[in-house]
Amino acid sequence: MKRLGLYIHIPFCDRICNYCDFTAFQGANSKIKEYVEALKKEIELKGNKNFLIDSIFIGGGTPSFIDGKYIFEILEKVKENFTVLDNIEISIETNPKTFDEKKLEYYKSAEINRVSIGVQSFNDKILKELGRNHNSKEALESIELVKKFGFDINLDLIFGYQSQTIEDILYDFEMVKNINPEHISYYALIIEEKTKFKALQNAGKLDFLDEETERKMYHLIVEKLEEMGMNQYEVSNFAKVGKESVHNKKYWNCKEYLGLGISAHSYLNDERFSNTVNLSKYIKELHNGNIPVDFREKLDMPTKKFEYIIMNMRLKEGFLISDYNRLFESDFLEENKKAVKIGLENNVVEIKDDRIYFTKRGFDIMDSFFVNCNLKETR
Repeated sequence: MKRLGLYIHIPFCDRICNYCDFTAFQGANSKIKEYVEALKKEIELKGNKNFLIDSIFIGGGTPSFIDGKYIFEILEKVKENFTVLDNIEISIETNPKTFDEKKLEYYKSAEINRVSIGVQSFNDKILKELGRNHNSKEALESIELVKKFGFDINLDLIFGYQSQTIEDILYDFEMVKNINPEHISYYALIIEEKTKFKALQNAGKLDFLDEETERKMYHLIVEKLEEMGMNQYEVSNFAKVGKESVHNKKYWNCKEYLGLGISAHSYLNDERFSNTVNLSKYIKELHNGNIPVDFREKLDMPTKKFEYIIMNMRLKEGFLISDYNRLFESDFLEENKKAVKIGLENNVVEIKDDRIYFTKRGFDIMDSFFVNCNLKETR
């Protein structure tokens, strides 16, 4: 049997945030039922009992925006069409104000055990500027409701917004300390194309936080979260012992996964493929019994090697050189001797007990290592 992670995309939102570039739709409530039926059809078409599902992640959009019964039906359809391991990590992304007790009861019935809550900040002024549809009081109330049901909790937070200060970060820590979640994802704000923030930036109304302040924030985040017993295991992710995200580690370890839903990406049998980003096309194609794949790419060996390096080096533990050599039947240190030599000389990477990983400094300047890795075969 082939072990896979499963990603399920729910593209509906109450409001599109100013920084969001994911495939999401505001004001498309009339399409929700139709979309769910199309998604269930895709599950049937891609279903394979020889696929052993060992993690499920429901993302968006805002999955908690839609009726809880739809989430239950989707996961039941998955269990009918795939072999799903018992007691696996099943995560769902949520936003404050978008769920209630009834939805959480559906999630429990569907065997979801991990709820990721998009808080982003506990500062109401920043929340408003980010375009969030909740305030800090509502976020805390939603978190308490999730805790009442006994789910593992991940909090999504953002740093590096132009009006954010070190004091704002310290205040967020006080809130996090009181909440005591199992997991924290703390992302640096990136202004992406086709977002409201990008339009503001182009109009000269928004700028990046200066790099020095952003780095101070990042180092403070790492220090304070580790003081709270949240171990950094990836550039932006922190967890209590044994509570690392099973599903997300699949991406960083370059393991195989299958994507379901509009715009969902998959990586299977050395091939990367993704569904259409057009909502009407997605629904229509599946109504006609077709899988709406819009993109396919067969990964050649140099690309696989380079992606393995980039993704695994996001992890604090890096990777075992012997694993790389065995997987690719090659010699990592010989192929990347320039990158390794410069990295060691400049205290960017360390090698210990067969493992290569970034130093604290290296996490700040990761690209300086990657640019020297062996890419000549892929150019």
